[in-house]
Amino acid sequence: MKIIKVINNNTVCVLDDKGKEQIISGKGIGFGKKYGDAPDTSKIQKMYLVTDSALRKRLIECLTEIPYEHIKLTADLVDYITSHIDSPLNESLIITLSDHISFAIQRKENGMEFTNPLMDAIHDCFPKELALGKHCVEEINQRLGVQLSDDESGFIAMHIINARMGTDMGQIPDITKMVNGCAEIADASFSGRIDKTTIAYERFLVHLKFLAKRLFRSQELPNVLSRDEDLLMLVKSKFKKPYRCAKSMQDYILKNYAKTISEDEVLTLTLHLKKISG
Repeated sequence: MKIIKVINNNTVCVLDDKGKEQIISGKGIGFGKKYGDAPDTSKIQKMYLVTDSALRKRLIECLTEIPYEHIKLTADLVDYITSHIDSPLNESLIITLSDHISFAIQRKENGMEFTNPLMDAIHDCFPKELALGKHCVEEINQRLGVQLSDDESGFIAMHIINARMGTDMGQIPDITKMVNGCAEIADASFSGRIDKTTIAYERFLVHLKFLAKRLFRSQELPNVLSRDEDLLMLVKSKFKKPYRCAKSMQDYILKNYAKTISEDEVLTLTLHLKKISG
């Protein structure tokens, strides 16, 4: 193998003996290395062969921004999840899950914890994914010395569910148009100031894609968040512009696709829009 890019002290891009680009990580594997060097194979702890170039770029961004310990743990968890799931998982799971886990740990350190209002629904509809989520939380707590709440198992289960979702090929054109239409509304609402290269924006697009899939399959999530009137009023008053943008998306989807998105979906879109708009 030959190093073609040093990402940081713990991660490098290499070309393997078949000429394929891989990302390898290990404690100190990139320290003092440069282009053309051979990596110390004794330090390799994980290897990532990502076939999609855009996905590989996102993984590199993720590896740059997230602590190595969090990435290593997430990679182990994805290996465990993969071994217990009988269907293919999207390659992006390592990215979305490591980002979520790292953020959850930061929130915990800052005294912020989120409750998962969909725990009952996940328990009833996706028991296998929830069990995997619980295992992940136990591993995180044990290996990193934190105490994430049980609700995090539900959030992790949601990432696993998303990674498993498939789509009818005949629905792809309409799904693509809907996602693009909503993205254009967001871009116009914030006068083209949204940074489209961030992981937050990628999460926003992923959310739109799965929202579109649910709509075209007539699968609706239960209204839970919007039942909390205090939360609803807080979001409306504190995030006025993102909320108006989300409502515009709701109107666009109804007008163009005769599909209605729930107030819960509007609230979730609002939170995504708030994050990508700064």
